[in-house]
Amino acid sequence: MTERDIVERLHGLCLLADRLRAPSHRHTQEDYVADRDEFRDHARRFYRDLTGNWPDHEAGSPPARRAQLPVPAAVLRHRERVRNAAKTT
Repeated sequence: MTERDIVERLHGLCLLADRLRAPSHRHTQEDYVADRDEFRDHARRFYRDLTGNWPDHEAGSPPARRAQLPVPAAVLRHRERVRNAAKTT
């Protein structure tokens, strides 16, 4: 990784950090958490690229990820209806 690459990635991290906004009437908690997690992911990847391992983890093992939320049953039913409609036409 060249010095220019490092500067560009640090600049990108600074831009992500500048985008973080505290929850308010215009910015929900979910948006804040998503933006914060995106910033953390980019910072961790940058650390891994510089040092070769993840911060606070054994070499080679990635950080634990949050489990995905289950898809609501209504969304699953809608997807199934769309698939069935596409098959019949």
